[in-house]
Formats: sequence, C-alpha cells, structure tokens
Amino acid sequence: MSSLYPVLLDLRGARVLVVGGGAVASRKVDTLVESGGRPEIVAPDLAAPLAVTVERLGLSWAARPYATGDSRGRQLVVAATHRRDVNALVAREAREHGAWVNVADDPEASTFHVPAAIREGDVTVAVSTGGASPLLAGRLRERIADIVTPGLARSIERLRAARSEVQARWPPPCRASRRRRQVPVDPKPPRPRSEGVSASTGRNVQRSTRCTTSCAIRWPRRRLTCCSRSWLTSRTLISPR
Repeated sequence: MSSLYPVLLDLRGARVLVVGGGAVASRKVDTLVESGGRPEIVAPDLAAPLAVTVERLGLSWAARPYATGDSRGRQLVVAATHRRDVNALVAREAREHGAWVNVADDPEASTFHVPAAIREGDVTVAVSTGGASPLLAGRLRERIADIVTPGLARSIERLRAARSEVQARWPPPCRASRRRRQVPVDPKPPRPRSEGVSASTGRNVQRSTRCTTSCAIRWPRRRLTCCSRSWLTSRTLISPR
C-alpha cells in the first residue's frame, strides 16, 4: 500500500527549480506552468519546445550545468537531466535544504510524484502508481478521459453559480444557527395538504414543496431548503457531455 499523500498544490508565488533542458524537463515545465508556477530552469541548453515556452512566458533560464547551492531557498525542485549522478546530487541537496524534490528517473529518491492527470476546466482527476509504472498510469488516464468531458466542466460552472446563490441567500451565521438549533420532533406531525388520494384516509394529498421554516424557497426546477440542508436539483444541472 502506498504511503504517499495525494495533494493538489497552488504554485503561484512558489520558488520552483527545474534542472534539465530535454524533453522530460519540457513536459515537467508545462505541467508546472499549468498549475500556476513559474519555474526557474538550470540547463546548458534547451530542447526546442522548452526554448519556445521559456521565450513565450519569459521564464528564468541559467544556461549552465547545475551547481552546488542552486537548490537553496527553493520550495519545489525537479531533477530531469539525462545524468543519474547529477539527478542524485540535485535530490540530495534539495532534501537538505527542505525542498520537495521529484527525480524523473528515480521514484525512490523523490519526495513527491507527479501523477498522470486529466484537466477539464476546474475538474482534475489524477492517477498514480507510486512510480511503479508510469505507462499503466497513462493508460488509466486515457480510460478515465472518456468520462471527464467538456460537458462535465460546464456542469461544474453551473454548480459553482448555484452554490454562490445559496451562500448569498443564506449567509454563514444563518446556516450555523440552524445547525445549532435542536428542532423537537412532534410525535404526531400535521398532515400535509393534499392532492391525489391518500392510502390511509382516502383524502386528496398534496405534498407542499415549502418547508415549515422561513428559509424554504420555491424554485421552478429545483427545491432548496436551508433548514434541512437538502438540495434537490434537476437532472439537467449535470450533463455528461
């Protein structure tokens, strides 16, 4: 069983170092940039895709080999050179300086792993095999991609808007006070208004969609009640495509 702790990091403002300038380093830089990072790069030369990224984003590049002390003051370090001895040196110094380090060709020397991830808008799904088989992680990502679609990302935007409306209508103090309130249970609750036929009385029964408290609200396609903290939405709120 893996002991790794899954986490999503906000890298905006973080001091990130990538050592290496090849194809692997280029992929690492792209992933870091997608997560809000602006990594500094140390490498004698850069592969063409990475050179384009550095030029386009104005990233810092030190055109030289890694030197002792380059990891000092960093929070996140990626060792992605083609030399194992250099990667081992980077990993050792990064740990000594209290930085998290990922070594592209040595999971055991890494203090964090980069999972195979799928991104659609604000939806992120990550798959990791603990460094045992990046190929399998990639295959699993391909299969999961069938259900993480642009339609799902649009649904998240609608849910975000609905959540904001809930928070605007019922501020946190109101919701907190209702959670603290102990509502006594009536052993004989009043019979709901009717529409249709009740099996017990033969009378018409209509279930009101309005809660007995003042926080309930009628909406045409969904009912939201603060007091019971239940939120029933129509199926059209979440679309798989």
